Amino acid sequence: MKILVYGNTKFADYNTFTRAVVVAIDKIVDTSDNDKLEIYTAGPYKINQFAAEFVNKTEGFFKQKGIRSRFYRILKKDVEENFDRYDLDGVVYLSTKNDRSEIFDVVIAEAENNNIPVSIYKI
Repeated sequence: MKILVYGNTKFADYNTFTRAVVVAIDKIVDTSDNDKLEIYTAGPYKINQFAAEFVNKTEGFFKQKGIRSRFYRILKKDVEENFDRYDLDGVVYLSTKNDRSEIFDVVIAEAENNNIPVSIYKI
């Protein structure tokens, strides 16, 4: 399972982050490789921290289920330019309700064009 998580700089809710990632995992668990969970985080800094914390906290649980979990920090620009290289199973975008800058997002559009589940959370 490969999930991309990214968002805007004002997002700072760990509980919403956790829920978003768990829902994304649940959506793709039957359609992908289930012995490995890879979370790619494309920033900003706070979301990168959340990804590291999530993987560290859940590592024991996933290990019991026979799933290796890891996270990778990547640049959003790299995902935009080389989307197919990552072979993603899901995309999660995290934002605040008052953020109107992301009306069109290249990564979300690319995911939708490739029939990859996209979840958008605005708090």
